[in-house]
Amino acid sequence: MDPERLVPPEPDRPPPALQHRASPIPATTFVWVIAAINVLVWVAMELTGGSTNTRNLIQFGAKVNQLIAQGEYWRLITPIFIHIGPMHLLFNTIALLSFGRLAEILYGHARFVAIYLVSGMTGVALSYFFSRSLSAGASGALFGLAGALLVFFFNNRRVPGISAQGQLGGMIMLLVINGVYGVIAPGIDNWGHAGGLIGGLALAVWLVPRVVPVGEPGGEPVGLRLQPSSTVSWLSVPAVLAILFVAVRTIPPR
Repeated sequence: MDPERLVPPEPDRPPPALQHRASPIPATTFVWVIAAINVLVWVAMELTGGSTNTRNLIQFGAKVNQLIAQGEYWRLITPIFIHIGPMHLLFNTIALLSFGRLAEILYGHARFVAIYLVSGMTGVALSYFFSRSLSAGASGALFGLAGALLVFFFNNRRVPGISAQGQLGGMIMLLVINGVYGVIAPGIDNWGHAGGLIGGLALAVWLVPRVVPVGEPGGEPVGLRLQPSSTVSWLSVPAVLAILFVAVRTIPPR
């Protein structure tokens, strides 16, 4: 949404115990792909009128309530890849490359992409319902990733070797700080942040992986591995999208 300071947590690697899984740490391919798309879109906007120019923002697909109400539903997703000014892009890119990488490692490529995109769309939708301002940015999707990490560490809080207590506290503090900052700073789309967080939490409840011990039969565990959610859990994605589109089509904006 509008420029904000979504301060990322320090670690961009999995908890120490997960570094000793049976399989290597996977590459964070899609985090870099998304970051590259964001930069390329921003450069294209700068070359065609500027990323802070209202007319250009509208042409590239920013959230405009009247246009969405008229049927331009593609504007529920395009704002996720648009940033208003260099600082907006910089802060969101830092956040994405930090805890976004952790989310992709823990949830896997496909689930990470699903959470990112759907959270971004729920952020745009809630902003559409409650804010009249033009807005754009990846912060709703980033808040969704923060919510997904919160669910992961909460669900695996009893696993020995997972520093869930510290991770949970850090994620909660991150959300509180940014929530307070959003209230006191002008020009922040808090509805977009809240919508992204809700979307991330809703999907992560179904898509969250479990951490299970790895060891010889009858022996002591020698490490941990991630067990992905079941295939059935993917039904949560079309379910959330269906609710989102029905709501946008039937509920008028504020």
